[in-house]
Amino acid sequence: MTGTLSDAGSGVSLAYDAATGGYTIRDATGASTSFLPANREANTAPGRSDAVATVYAKSSGNRDDELILFNPGSGNTQLALTYVSYGAWQALTDNGATSTLATQYFVFGIRQSPTQPSTGSASYTTKPDGLWVTPNGVYSLSGTSSFTANFSAMTVSTQLNLTGTLATDSSTTRSLGTFNGTGTIAALGGGFTGSFTQSGTDAGGNTYSGGFTGAFFGPQGQEVGYSFRLTGTGGTAVGAVVGRGN
Repeated sequence: MTGTLSDAGSGVSLAYDAATGGYTIRDATGASTSFLPANREANTAPGRSDAVATVYAKSSGNRDDELILFNPGSGNTQLALTYVSYGAWQALTDNGATSTLATQYFVFGIRQSPTQPSTGSASYTTKPDGLWVTPNGVYSLSGTSSFTANFSAMTVSTQLNLTGTLATDSSTTRSLGTFNGTGTIAALGGGFTGSFTQSGTDAGGNTYSGGFTGAFFGPQGQEVGYSFRLTGTGGTAVGAVVGRGN
């Protein structure tokens, strides 16, 4: 199995159709897939739709597509959000002797109003999620994260502490490491970009570098979300971070 990963900075978009109740996701190449309510997975097995996320799945020929959306609202037992959420689009293609997994993470929601804060600072309670592809296998990412914004200086800072769990064996975990990120806020619109510096190495002694792209969400920027990408000698990791103001 090979992994091809893209983040929201690659131009992923999600559209909701009120008439059908379905979603259409599209990437920067123009490739798209639509998911209808009939494609929603019931909570009948681990990883399926529950209070935290809603999962859609469909198959066509030698390809299986899956759309995972983090649920907004007070019912989410991991992190209750109002204005921002994130998702992952995964496509598994069976090529016969080999298979290819493509995963794209993205954030979406109600963006901050054009008149963004110009003074003060804010911190956010955040949640990271992601996927890490290595020569030894594919790992789902979890861990801790932090995010602060300095609106007077128009800068942001964030930290990721990530651990991977092997997709084929949940008892096997591996540290990806700690990453410190700094970035700048755009003059208008509440968007921001930045880069990461790794502190130390991963569990195998490998180093990574990368960046993040995101925005503030809600009328006064009450929430935040960004996607990230990390590449190095030990593989590639992508994911998303979402959070609410403290």
